[in-house]
Amino acid sequence: MAALLAGQSVSEVAADYKIDRSLVSRWKQQIPADRMHQVALKKQHDFGELLSEYLATLLTTLKVQAEVAGDPDYIRKQPAAELATLHGVMADKGIRLLEAASRDGDGE
Repeated sequence: MAALLAGQSVSEVAADYKIDRSLVSRWKQQIPADRMHQVALKKQHDFGELLSEYLATLLTTLKVQAEVAGDPDYIRKQPAAELATLHGVMADKGIRLLEAASRDGDGE
C-alpha cells in the first residue's frame, strides 16, 4: 500500500513486487478516495515542477547555443547552407516562443 500512496500505479506495484494485479487493485480500493486524490494532486504538482525545470534547462541551453551561433568566428567557419538552416530554425523557434509568450500574457 505504501507504494500506491507514494504514487505508483496498480500495474507498477504489481510488477515491482511480483504481486497479482487484482490484489493490488483491491488494496487500492481500500484507500480512502480523498487520500488517493491527494496522491494524484501531488503527482500532478511533481510533474508540473519537473516540466518547469526541464523547460528552464531547455531555454538556458538554447540561450547558450544562440550565443555560440552569434560568435563571428563560428559563423565564418560554417558552410552557407548550414548557416541558412540554423538561421531559419532559430528565427522560427524564436518567433514561436514570442507567440506563446504573447498568448500567455493575453490571459488566453
